[in-house]
Amino acid sequence: MVSSTLYFCTLAVLGFAAAVEAATYYEGDGTTYTLSAVGNGNCNFMSAMSNAPSNYAALNQAQWGSLTNCGRCAEVSCIDSKCTDKTKKAIVQIVDRCPECSYGDLDMSPSVFKTITGSSPSRYKIRWQFVDCPTPGNIKVCLKEGSNPWWVAVQPTNTLVGVKSVTINGKPTTMLDGAYYYLIQSSTEVNLSAVQVSVTSINGGVVKGTYALKVGQCTDTKQQFK
Repeated sequence: MVSSTLYFCTLAVLGFAAAVEAATYYEGDGTTYTLSAVGNGNCNFMSAMSNAPSNYAALNQAQWGSLTNCGRCAEVSCIDSKCTDKTKKAIVQIVDRCPECSYGDLDMSPSVFKTITGSSPSRYKIRWQFVDCPTPGNIKVCLKEGSNPWWVAVQPTNTLVGVKSVTINGKPTTMLDGAYYYLIQSSTEVNLSAVQVSVTSINGGVVKGTYALKVGQCTDTKQQFK
C-alpha cells in the first residue's frame, strides 16, 4: 500500500511539473520606468532591435535567470479591470532587471504601458508570454570592451529567440558576472581576427561561423535562428 501511494504521489508531482513547464502565460503587475539608453540596462546590450529604445522591459528577479533571458521578447497585454482596451498588445524586448519586482511582473517603457493600458504610469495587472522577436535582422556577435587574446567576452544580440549556450573556439563559456557576455579565459592566445563562435538557441537552433572581432564593436553573422 505504501509503495502504491508513493507511486501515485510521484505521478501527481510529475504531472504538476509538466503542467507548470507547459504553461505559456505569466501574470503579474505591470509598471513603468524610464531607461535612458538600451545599453544602460542590466543586460548591457551593445546592440538591440531597432524598436528596443521605445519597447523595452525589465524582467522580475525570480524569472531573471542570471541574465539568460536577456534579449528575449515578450508579448504583453493588460487584464486589469481599469484597462480601457484589454485587446491591446505590445511586444517588448528584455534588456534590464527589476530587482524589486515579483514573479510575473514586468517593468515597461512608458509608451508600451500607455499602449496596453490606455493609462498614465500606474500599477495594473498584466498577462504576458515569451514570443519570437519580430524582424530582428541578423544575429550580431559583439566583443566586450576590455577583451584581449586571453580574456574573450562575447555577446550575441538580435536573436529571434533566447540563447541557451555559446562556445568560443570550441570551448564552453561561462556567463560574465553582472552583464550579458559569454566568457572564456584562455591560457593560449586567441586570434581575434578569426574567432570561431557557435550560438545555440533555447530551441536547439545553431548559428556558427568564424568572425573577425574588434573590441567594443559588433560583427554581423549574416545568419539568424530558424
